[in-house]
Amino acid sequence: NKFDGKIDRRSFMGEYEIDDKTNRPRNPAGRTGLSGRGLLGHWGPNHAADPVITRWAKNQPNFKGKVLEIVLINRKDNNHLALPGGMIDEGENAFVAAKGELLEEA
Repeated sequence: NKFDGKIDRRSFMGEYEIDDKTNRPRNPAGRTGLSGRGLLGHWGPNHAADPVITRWAKNQPNFKGKVLEIVLINRKDNNHLALPGGMIDEGENAFVAAKGELLEEA
Protein backbone atom coordinates (compact mmCIF):
# COMPACT_ATOMS: atom_id res chain seq x y z
CA ASN A 1 0.00 0.00 0.00
CA LYS A 2 3.05 2.24 0.23
CA PHE A 3 6.80 2.32 -0.23
CA ASP A 4 8.68 0.05 2.20
CA GLY A 5 12.21 1.39 2.02
CA LYS A 6 12.97 1.19 -1.70
CA ILE A 7 10.37 -1.51 -2.39
CA ASP A 8 7.11 -0.31 -3.94
CA ARG A 9 4.38 -2.21 -2.07
CA ARG A 10 1.54 -0.44 -3.88
CA SER A 11 -0.75 -2.60 -6.01
CA PHE A 12 -2.25 -1.65 -9.37
CA MET A 13 -5.45 -3.21 -7.98
CA GLY A 14 -5.60 -0.51 -5.28
CA GLU A 15 -5.50 -0.90 -1.50
CA TYR A 16 -5.18 -4.42 -0.11
CA GLU A 17 -5.59 -5.86 3.38
CA ILE A 18 -2.81 -7.20 5.57
CA ASP A 19 -3.54 -10.47 7.42
CA ASP A 20 -3.44 -9.80 11.18
CA LYS A 21 -1.98 -13.23 12.00
CA THR A 22 0.76 -13.49 9.38
CA ASN A 23 1.35 -9.79 8.64
CA ARG A 24 1.29 -10.71 4.93
CA PRO A 25 -0.83 -9.13 2.17
CA ARG A 26 -4.15 -10.70 1.27
CA ASN A 27 -5.16 -11.23 -2.34
CA PRO A 28 -7.27 -8.18 -3.32
CA ALA A 29 -9.45 -10.45 -5.49
CA GLY A 30 -10.46 -12.55 -2.47
CA ARG A 31 -9.86 -16.18 -1.52
CA THR A 32 -8.36 -18.42 -4.21
CA GLY A 33 -7.75 -21.68 -2.35
CA LEU A 34 -4.01 -21.16 -2.81
CA SER A 35 -1.57 -20.34 -0.07
CA GLY A 36 1.92 -18.93 -0.02
CA ARG A 37 3.53 -16.73 -2.62
CA GLY A 38 4.14 -19.48 -5.18
CA LEU A 39 6.88 -18.57 -7.64
CA LEU A 40 6.65 -14.85 -6.92
CA GLY A 41 9.74 -13.18 -5.53
CA HIS A 42 8.02 -11.08 -2.85
CA TRP A 43 4.90 -11.09 -0.71
CA GLY A 44 2.43 -8.53 -2.04
CA PRO A 45 2.75 -6.77 -5.38
CA ASN A 46 5.43 -8.09 -7.76
CA HIS A 47 5.91 -5.43 -10.42
CA ALA A 48 7.12 -6.57 -13.84
CA ALA A 49 7.96 -4.82 -17.10
CA ASP A 50 7.13 -6.82 -20.23
CA PRO A 51 7.28 -4.68 -23.39
CA VAL A 52 5.00 -5.74 -26.25
CA ILE A 53 6.42 -4.88 -29.67
CA THR A 54 4.38 -5.53 -32.80
CA ARG A 55 4.35 -4.63 -36.46
CA TRP A 56 2.27 -5.45 -39.49
CA ALA A 57 4.14 -7.90 -41.72
CA LYS A 58 4.67 -6.94 -45.33
CA ASN A 59 4.53 -9.20 -48.40
CA GLN A 60 3.05 -12.35 -46.87
CA PRO A 61 1.83 -14.23 -49.98
CA ASN A 62 0.59 -17.29 -48.03
CA PHE A 63 -1.85 -15.27 -45.92
CA LYS A 64 -4.96 -13.34 -46.91
CA GLY A 65 -5.28 -10.07 -45.04
CA LYS A 66 -2.88 -8.55 -42.56
CA VAL A 67 -0.39 -10.52 -40.43
CA LEU A 68 0.65 -9.09 -37.07
CA GLU A 69 4.18 -9.97 -35.95
CA ILE A 70 5.30 -9.83 -32.31
CA VAL A 71 8.73 -9.95 -30.65
CA LEU A 72 9.14 -13.10 -28.52
CA ILE A 73 12.11 -14.77 -26.86
CA ASN A 74 12.98 -18.37 -26.04
CA ARG A 75 13.18 -18.63 -22.26
CA LYS A 76 16.46 -20.15 -21.10
CA ASP A 77 14.91 -22.01 -18.16
CA ASN A 78 12.24 -23.96 -20.09
CA ASN A 79 12.76 -23.13 -23.80
CA HIS A 80 9.20 -21.75 -24.07
CA LEU A 81 8.29 -18.67 -26.07
CA ALA A 82 7.60 -15.58 -23.96
CA LEU A 83 7.50 -11.81 -24.06
CA PRO A 84 10.86 -10.23 -23.21
CA GLY A 85 10.76 -8.68 -19.78
CA GLY A 86 11.33 -9.17 -16.12
CA MET A 87 10.82 -7.87 -12.62
CA ILE A 88 11.28 -4.19 -11.82
CA ASP A 89 14.19 -3.71 -9.41
CA GLU A 90 13.87 -1.67 -6.21
CA GLY A 91 13.62 2.02 -7.07
CA GLU A 92 13.72 1.37 -10.84
CA ASN A 93 11.45 3.19 -13.30
CA ALA A 94 9.09 0.83 -15.19
CA PHE A 95 9.99 2.29 -18.62
CA VAL A 96 13.72 2.00 -17.90
CA ALA A 97 13.20 -1.60 -16.72
CA ALA A 98 11.23 -2.55 -19.85
CA LYS A 99 13.84 -1.01 -22.14
CA GLY A 100 16.68 -2.74 -20.29
CA GLU A 101 14.98 -6.15 -20.37
CA LEU A 102 14.24 -5.79 -24.09
CA LEU A 103 17.86 -4.91 -24.90
CA GLU A 104 19.12 -7.73 -22.70
CA GLU A 105 16.83 -10.50 -23.94
CA ALA A 106 15.80 -9.76 -27.53
